[in-house]
This record gives sequence, structure tokens and C-alpha cells, in this order.
Amino acid sequence: MRLLVLGAGGIGGYFGARIHAAGGDVTFLVRPARAAALRENGLKVFSPHGDLHIVPKVLTRDELREPFDALILSCKAYDLDAAMDDIAQAVGPLTLLLPLLNGVSHIDRLAARYGRERVLGGVAQAALLVTPEGDIRHFNTTHRLITGAFGETPDGLPELARLIAASGVDFILADDIEQAMWNKFVFWSALAGATCTLRANIGIILQTLGGEEFVTGLIAECARVAERAGHALTVPQLSTCRELLTESGSVLEASMLRDIERGNRTEAEFTLGDLVERARAYDINAHCLRLAYTHMQAYEIRRQSR
Repeated sequence: MRLLVLGAGGIGGYFGARIHAAGGDVTFLVRPARAAALRENGLKVFSPHGDLHIVPKVLTRDELREPFDALILSCKAYDLDAAMDDIAQAVGPLTLLLPLLNGVSHIDRLAARYGRERVLGGVAQAALLVTPEGDIRHFNTTHRLITGAFGETPDGLPELARLIAASGVDFILADDIEQAMWNKFVFWSALAGATCTLRANIGIILQTLGGEEFVTGLIAECARVAERAGHALTVPQLSTCRELLTESGSVLEASMLRDIERGNRTEAEFTLGDLVERARAYDINAHCLRLAYTHMQAYEIRRQSR
């Protein structure tokens, strides 16, 4: 199976490198400057599960000539439209698309363009950072990838599953991938809403007057939206979510906070904004989510005005 990975950042770079190191036929689709750097220096991964230094196959958009069997998309949600243009030459009649984006709204966007039968669901879990030198650093021991089909299993999915499983990451082929995506969406949105609004990690937030109340309020609102959407979290899942997000001394923070600290655009519109809109449609009083998204909108307005 020929696999094309869009981008060589944290998620795409890490999982793509693991699959490559296990013998998979992996190509990275990157911008010209990144392509030149990868061709000269290779891709380095530093991880508790073992460091890697691979010399990957790379292509730029202008160098794409033929379809691949499967694509992993790990771009930011706001770059998805441009990404769909970039991968056009790589998508053939049987190509599978595995997006590893935050949120859930990207599935409908991909399905509208390519057909829902070829779009898989995906959840990536790992704490990753790309250094200024382009290396990937893995900060915890979690490196889990979950995928699955939304309907009938497409022909190429079993082979793709074997390819990912052989890479040594914690791989799950889910019977209900949409539920798995919502499980992460609730956790990630509560984490992002809290740490981005208060500009601090969970441990610091819990030391403030209303920090824990704000965090648990976000969890409850996100969970209510998920339930109304038909994807309620189980009692143990919600309990785990609360435990992780109310752990004293935790240094946990959302990657979106790092985007803010660097003055970059964020995915708030496609994550927190999506939840706020769904809450409005379901007539859910989501004042914590509204506050978090309002804060992110104010940040974006200021960022664009600089």
C-alpha cells in the first residue's frame, strides 16, 4: 500500500515516520522549503518509544503525478480547503482519506468533495512538538491512532490497518469511530477552552478562585452537546475526563495555547465555535463555551489587526 502523508509536522511526521521505519511505503507531501530540508537532513523523531532518523520520500504539490492508495491528512482545520486542492492529483477512485484533525466538522467537508464512502474517521493521541530545526519531540508515552469507517468497510481499510498496526503504535480499528472522535472532542475542547481562555496549564488554573468550576463547566457543556448529537460519553469516560482535567499540579495544556503564545492562527472556529453553534441549535445554555469562544474571537481580531 502506497501511503501519502500530508505534512511532516507533529502528528503527520510522527506517525508517518513510525510507519516508514516499520517498512511502510510512505511519502510526505510538503512545501518546497520543508522538502529541501527533509531531503538534506532527513526527519528526526525523539521519543520515549525510541528515536528515529529517517530519510523519507517527499513530494511537493507540483510534483504529484498519480494517485496513492491512502492519504493521512494532519493539517490544521483552517487549512483543509487548501489541503484538498493540494492533494487533488493524489486522490484516485479507490483512495482512502484518513484525517487526523481536531473536532468533527471536517468529515462533512471531506465527504462533500470526495464522497463519504472513502473518508475514514481518525483520532490521534500523542503530545508532540516540532522544534525550530524541524525535529519532532514526543513528550509522553501515549502514541495512539484510532481509525474506522462510517459505514461499510472499504476495500483498502484492512490493509491500511495492518500497515499502521505494524508500526508499533497503539492502534485501534474502531467499530464506532464517530463515538471515538466525539470522546476526544469533548476532552480536547474542555482542555483548550480552559487553558486558552485562562492562558495557563491545568495545574495553575486549579489554583485560582474559579478555575475548577470553569473547567468542570466546560466539560459538562461539551458533554451535553455530544449527548444531543447522539454521541453521549459513558459515565466512566466522563469520570476519566474530569480526573485528568482536575488533577492538582498537572502541566496539561492544549496545543492551541502554544499557537496563541506564538501569535498564530488557531482552530477555535472549527472546534469551540462548532460546539457553540451546536449548543445554540440544541438550545443548550453553554455560557462557559461561549466565553471561551468569545475570548478566542477577540484574540483572532487582535491578531489580524497587527
